[in-house]
Amino acid sequence: MNEFPDITIIAKALSNASKMKILDELMDSKGHTVTELSRASQITAQTVNHHLNEFMHNNWVTMERSGRFHYFFLTNSNVALLIEQLSSVPIEKKAHSLQRALELEKDELFRTCYDHMAGHIGVLMTQALLNQGYLDANFIITPTGISFFKNNLSINTQDLYDLKRQFSTKCLDWSERQYHIGGALGHALLQSFEDKHFITPHKHVKRALILTPAGNDFLQKYLDIYI
Repeated sequence: MNEFPDITIIAKALSNASKMKILDELMDSKGHTVTELSRASQITAQTVNHHLNEFMHNNWVTMERSGRFHYFFLTNSNVALLIEQLSSVPIEKKAHSLQRALELEKDELFRTCYDHMAGHIGVLMTQALLNQGYLDANFIITPTGISFFKNNLSINTQDLYDLKRQFSTKCLDWSERQYHIGGALGHALLQSFEDKHFITPHKHVKRALILTPAGNDFLQKYLDIYI
């Protein structure tokens, strides 16, 4: 018989500010070194190592070696989903500088959430997919959706069912308080937008995305979205 899940492990991690800083850095789904995490989180490398060891014990994070470098990845999508959903709880927090206020504005407009697209534009895209019947209310792909993704975004949705993760998930957007699409389909959308140069990462704001002219044209033509 399986033991009841120990939610105190999750509560312990999410109640610790230094742990949350590390998890937030890893939310971009890219590999990070201890030095990078220490610098970005303003935490000592020793503390970062301690927290990473705990995360790996919980199967939240994995480590890969490349030469003399060790890269850490957030690999538990459920943890990423939980962080995004908890971030939507309406606790008002003011930005302490104009620069941070501008960063928040860019994050809220368009950003990555772990390995899929989020923010105002991410939610608009999800709503358009629902409104045009490419997804049903439960985020299950429809026959017309299968054709749309294959013909316009080069996404073979059948291949996504073979992956060891949920096909699609309702991810509550922390800034919009509405759902954007996650899971294997959400990740495939992000990859397609990157491959087709519809988006580019912001040079100065972590996880913020910039919609390119080609991406804007696509949204207007196929999803009736005007930014």
